[in-house]
Amino acid sequence: MTPNLFAETLVKYREVAGLTQQQLAKRSNTGHSSVNRWEKGNAIPKRGNAESLDKALEAKGELLSAWRAVTTGNGLPEWARDVEAIERAARRLSIATPALVPGMLHCPEYARAVFTAGQPDTDPEEIERLVSLRCGRLSELPSLQVTAVFPIAAVANMPAGVRAAQAAHLLEWVESGRVRVQVIPEGTLVLVPAAPLMLYRLRSGETAIVSDHADGIVMHDVESGERLSGQITAALAAALPESLSIEALRSLL
Repeated sequence: MTPNLFAETLVKYREVAGLTQQQLAKRSNTGHSSVNRWEKGNAIPKRGNAESLDKALEAKGELLSAWRAVTTGNGLPEWARDVEAIERAARRLSIATPALVPGMLHCPEYARAVFTAGQPDTDPEEIERLVSLRCGRLSELPSLQVTAVFPIAAVANMPAGVRAAQAAHLLEWVESGRVRVQVIPEGTLVLVPAAPLMLYRLRSGETAIVSDHADGIVMHDVESGERLSGQITAALAAALPESLSIEALRSLL
């Protein structure tokens, strides 16, 4: 095969480091024959091996970037692409929201109330289109597992019809085995997150962290990952255990 970007980058950094293929294989805990195949473009390593090679050659992410470009056709990490691509590449999603039920888990009645309040001048037909898109999203992602953390007040304080419909909708998703819900009880103050925060764990092993702000979606860089995932952990710590959360939702029916 013709050497690809990863193969060329691997050769470049190995030669700059002054290592033989055998020395690199030992330093990166990979096989000599594997390094030879990768440099010739006859094979592409798994992500873990690409990370080991990058670290061994002190490539500072350049080798991993080349690996992404070859394996995905896009040099950007998956978290830097659009949200739809992230959703389709994800296997698990953790969402923490400060005020409302996460959009992906809205029932039509709840979504309609939110869109009508947030966009009072929007045509009713457009509102219904937005409701349909929002409420159908999770069904279009059948392999995605979701953990959602939000205040119980996000459901309890809605009008009776909306409250009961949303509680039943959440319980139906919980029973499907795809969604876990942990609600933050009334009277508990959670200082973080200040905006809806979504942490996607992708099939590639990468993570993507996205915030939903009034001005649009913000994709956070990798360096922010530890701090922002800590905010989701803090929200989980403030929430009721899953069994008590389900009881709280049933009480709203």
